[in-house]
Amino acid sequence: MKRKQFLYWFSIVLGIFLIFSSGGNSSRADAASRADAASRADVASAYNYGLTKAKGPKINSEVYTVSDAVDSAISAELAEIAQKGPKIDAWDATCLVFGDRITDSQAQYAYESILKNNDFLSGGSQGLNGISDVSAVNGLVAIGKDPTNVNGKNLVANIVKDANNPASDYSIVNDLEALSTGSYGQASETARTSLTKKLIGMQDQKTGLWNGFDKVDYTARAILALSMNTNQPGVADALNTAVKAVSNHFYQKNGGFAEMHGAENAYNDVTMTNALASAGVNVYAPLKDKTDYVAPVQRVLDQHLFSAGNSAMLIQQATLALEQARFTSKGGKGSIFAFNQTDAAKPGEIVNIKDAAIAKKRSIIRSSISDPQATAAAVNDAINLVDKILVTYLSKLRADSTSSAAIADRAAGVKELNNVTVSHAAPATPVTPPTVTNNNVTVVNNPASSSSASSSSSATSTSSSSSVPISTPTVSGKPVKKASHRSIVYALTTVKLYRSSNFTKSNLTKTYKKRARINRPMFLVISQQTNKQGHAIYRVKDMNSGKTGYTLSGSKYFAHAYYSAKVTRIKVINPKGINEYGKVNLTSKKRHVKKNASLSVRKVVNYGLYNRMQLTNGRYITANKKLILATKIKKSSQNTRPSTPTATTTGTSTSTPPTNSGSTATTATTGTTTTTNNSPSATPTLPVALTNPVALTNPVALTNPVTPSNDAKTITTTISIHADGATIASGSIKVSSGASAFDALQAFAQQQGLALTYKGSGATTYVTGINGYNAGPAGTMTGWLYSVNGTEPGSSMGAYTLKDGDSISMTYNK
Repeated sequence: MKRKQFLYWFSIVLGIFLIFSSGGNSSRADAASRADAASRADVASAYNYGLTKAKGPKINSEVYTVSDAVDSAISAELAEIAQKGPKIDAWDATCLVFGDRITDSQAQYAYESILKNNDFLSGGSQGLNGISDVSAVNGLVAIGKDPTNVNGKNLVANIVKDANNPASDYSIVNDLEALSTGSYGQASETARTSLTKKLIGMQDQKTGLWNGFDKVDYTARAILALSMNTNQPGVADALNTAVKAVSNHFYQKNGGFAEMHGAENAYNDVTMTNALASAGVNVYAPLKDKTDYVAPVQRVLDQHLFSAGNSAMLIQQATLALEQARFTSKGGKGSIFAFNQTDAAKPGEIVNIKDAAIAKKRSIIRSSISDPQATAAAVNDAINLVDKILVTYLSKLRADSTSSAAIADRAAGVKELNNVTVSHAAPATPVTPPTVTNNNVTVVNNPASSSSASSSSSATSTSSSSSVPISTPTVSGKPVKKASHRSIVYALTTVKLYRSSNFTKSNLTKTYKKRARINRPMFLVISQQTNKQGHAIYRVKDMNSGKTGYTLSGSKYFAHAYYSAKVTRIKVINPKGINEYGKVNLTSKKRHVKKNASLSVRKVVNYGLYNRMQLTNGRYITANKKLILATKIKKSSQNTRPSTPTATTTGTSTSTPPTNSGSTATTATTGTTTTTNNSPSATPTLPVALTNPVALTNPVALTNPVTPSNDAKTITTTISIHADGATIASGSIKVSSGASAFDALQAFAQQQGLALTYKGSGATTYVTGINGYNAGPAGTMTGWLYSVNGTEPGSSMGAYTLKDGDSISMTYNK
C-alpha cells in the first residue's frame, strides 16, 4: 500500500475511534442520556456503515478517493482566495462562484476590480493579448452582470472589434473564450465562427498541436476555447487530434506536461488539465494505459498549488482546473466557462446535490452523537427532511435546460440542505411542495397545521393550477412576511422571462408564446418594480416549472388567473371537466361536471391565492379562469371582495394583486373580471426554509381515495417510498376496511403532499409517477415497484386488498 493511501486510511480509522470515544464520554451522563446516546450511535452506525440498526437510507462507508482529495484541495484554495478580501478580482470571483463560496461583498469587490483593471472599461485600449477582456467577461457573467452594458459600456462590442482584427495569436483564443461565455447577438456569433475557423486553421497538421510561444500553454488555451464551440464545423476532429497529440508529445510519467526538451512548470500543468477536462477527457485517470503513469489531476494535487507562497494567478488557475475536472467527472459537458450552454451542467449538478445530501446526513449524525439534547427521533426527522429537499431539487434539476439554471438550482438546494438542523424540541415532519410537469393524474395536498386546516386535493385539468396555497416556511418557526402584491396571473399574449431586471437578449431565459385560454402559462407575482429601462415589471415564478425571473407587467400581458368578482353563473370550458367538492379546500368530491355544463354560483370564496366558487347547491369548485368561464357577473358600483370561508389555515399574510392586470367582461365570450383582493392566505410554518415552493399542475380530475369515515371500520397500514437511494416519505395511514393498496397510497400521498400520477383503475391501475420520478417507455425497466410485507404481490396495487398492519414499500427502479 502506498504511503499516501496508508495515511488516509489511518486518518479514517482514527476518526472512527474518536467518534466512538466521544460516544463513550456521553455514557457517563445519567441513565436517560446514556440510552439516547446509544440510540444515536446505532443510527450513526446504520447510516455510515450500511447496518440495519435504524430505519432509513444508508450512506456508503467513507473511503479515500481522488475525488475526496480534489474536493479538499478546492476548499483549501477557495479559503486562500477568500482571505484576499477587497483585493478579490475577476478570476477569484469565477473560482468562488463555481465553488459555491461567493458572498455579495466578494462579488462587489470583483466588480470594482473589473471596472478598475480592465483596459477598455477604465478608459484605456485593448490589453495585452486580450487577457484583461477574457478575465473581465468571465468574472462579470459569473457574478450575474451583463458584459454588454457595464456602466454604459459594451465590453463585448470591444472584443468583437478586436476579434475582427486580432492583435496576436493569443488574442484569438482569448477573444474566442470571452465571446463563448454566452449569447451576445449576431455580431458576436459571427466573430465566434470566424475565430473558430482561424484557430482550427492554425493547428499543425503534422503534430496536431498549436505552435505558440509556449506550445504547451497555447495548445491548452486552444483546446479550452474550442471546447466551448463543439457545435462549430471541424471542432470535434480538431479536439480529438489535439488530445492524442498532447498524450503523445507533452504528457509525462509524473502526470505533468512539458515539451520534449523543455522544463515542466506548474502553470502549464493546471492549464492543460483544465483544457483536457473541458474536452471531455477523464483527467482523474492516467492518459496512457501504463501502470507507471500518474493522472493529471494527481499531479496538480501533488504540487500543493494552493499554498500561500504561490502566485495569485497560479492559485486561481489551479482552482479552476480542479473545478473543471470535478465538473467533467460528474457528467458535465464542455467548459465550465460556457455559462449558458444548453443542458451542459445538469448531469454534474445532479451528482453534486446528491453528494451534498450525503455529506449533510453524515454531518447531522456526527454532530448529534456529541449533542445530548438531540434525540434519535430528531436525527431521523432531520435526515428525512434532507431526503425531501433532495427529491425536490432533483426534480428541478431534471427540468432545467441550461447550465446557468442547473447551477442556480443546485446552489439553492445545497443552501437549503445546509440549513437543516436537528431540533431539540419535538419536530414536526415537514413536507416539501413537489414539482409536477407530466400529463397524467396528480394528487396534491398540504399538511394541515391545525385541526381546522385540512389538506387540499387536486381537481383541475391539463396545464391548470392546483388548489394548494403556496407556503412561506422559515428556519426559526416564525412566519415570514410575504412580498407585497403576491397573486397569481396568467399570460394573455407572448411574454418573455429574463433572469434579471435588465432586459437584454443575454438575460432572456424563456419566451412563452401566446396560447389558448385553457393552456395559458400561470405565474406567481412576487413583487412589482420599475427597471433601469423605465419599464413597469413583475418578478414572477412560473407555476409549472418553478423558474423565477422578470417580465413586463400590465393588462396587455397578464390578467388574474382566478375570478374574484361577483360571478353568478359559469360555464365549464376545461375539455376534461371539473369536480364539485363538499369542502372549500376541494376535498370530499361530490360529482364530476363535464365540459360546457352551466352552473349557478352563490359567491366567490377566498382561499389564499387560489379562490373558490361556492355553488347554489353549497358545493365548491375552482375559480381558475383556465377551467371555467363567467357567463354572468352581477353589476356593482364597487369592487367585490370574495368572502372568507369559516375554515381557515393557521398564519395569515396580506396579498394584493398587481395593478392593471385584468379586463372586465359581462358576457360568455369576452374577457374576465378582476378585483382588488386583500384577503388572508395560508402561511404554514415549517422548521426549515424551503425556497421557491412550486404550484402543481393537475391534468385529470381524481376520484377520492378510500379514507375512513367516523362510522366505518378502519385499518392501519405503513407506507415508505424510495428513489435514488433516498426515502421520499414514510409513515402510517388509516383507510377503510377493504381498501386496496392503491387506495392507501392515494390517501398517503394526500397526507404527505406528494404528487402521484397513475393510469387505469382497479386491476389495471398502474402508478406512472411519484414526485416527478416517472415510469419509462414501454419495454424499459424504469418504473415503480411495490411490495407488501416484503413480498411482491402478483397483482396490481388496485386489486390488492389490505389487511390491518400491512406494510407497503414503493421503490423507483431506474
